[in-house]
Amino acid sequence: MSSTSPTQETIICKPTKWFLWRALAMLTMFSVFAFLFFQDGMWGYRKKNLHFYVHQAFIQAGVEFQKMQNEASGSKLLETDWESFASQQTVNLPDDAEAILPKDTELPIAWPEMLVDGHAVMAEKGGQNGATQLWEDYTASMEQVEGKAWDIDPGEKPMKAGKIREQFIAMGVALALIAVTLFFLIRTLGRSIRADGTKLYTQDGREIPYADMVRIDKRKWDSKGLALVYYTEDGEEKKAKIDGMVYGQFKEEDGAPAEQLFSRIMENFKGEVMEYVSADELDDDDDQGTEAESPADSAKA
Repeated sequence: MSSTSPTQETIICKPTKWFLWRALAMLTMFSVFAFLFFQDGMWGYRKKNLHFYVHQAFIQAGVEFQKMQNEASGSKLLETDWESFASQQTVNLPDDAEAILPKDTELPIAWPEMLVDGHAVMAEKGGQNGATQLWEDYTASMEQVEGKAWDIDPGEKPMKAGKIREQFIAMGVALALIAVTLFFLIRTLGRSIRADGTKLYTQDGREIPYADMVRIDKRKWDSKGLALVYYTEDGEEKKAKIDGMVYGQFKEEDGAPAEQLFSRIMENFKGEVMEYVSADELDDDDDQGTEAESPADSAKA
């Protein structure tokens, strides 16, 4: 290795586009999650509950129609009798209906007019089959009311209040992750790693003279662009990380700044290097009868 040269040009590695795009991708992902959780908690789950309980009214209507039909003495159930009964019915809702239904829902909820006027369909197809047909017609008709038809399948069970609250908790977690990502993004954008002829200047402001470096772990440099520099300060051994993927990058068209910086460090470093040793190199050492163990061999062992 060459001797330290104070006149060597300073190599600066700034945050890479790779890091920026990765951070932006994470921000986008967390933002989408936060919006979806908010959407489910504020509207989505509540609408699903409304669909579920209205569907239950159709099921109940089919049962009631068949019951009234069976109880009609010597004749079929009259349309006026059914309309009189159905027009007074309301959708059965749980006690916490206000907490699990859309905010603008007016309670109680009367049976839909399609059920009140559904005598002919249920008389022709039977109570349950007729109610099923009326439900399909009702869900399709909601496209004219809300701009989108309801799903025919209302789900097996409603979303409870606790499940709705979970969406807002999850949204809070996503917002916290957004804040953390923004913090690291802003902090990293204002940092850089530098190396001149005498020192390494880390991204967190530390100045490490090459003479104080005792060991460099480069085992992950070739695969992940990561290296650890061990050095002494006030009699205590410390370490600093060099992340070439975040600072500098390895693109040849840009001059591979991270590789240049690491090469500068290696040029001025005189201590132990921890690196993987290939099988061919080990065979060569065995053939030569070398008994002394190199620093690289020690690191691998």
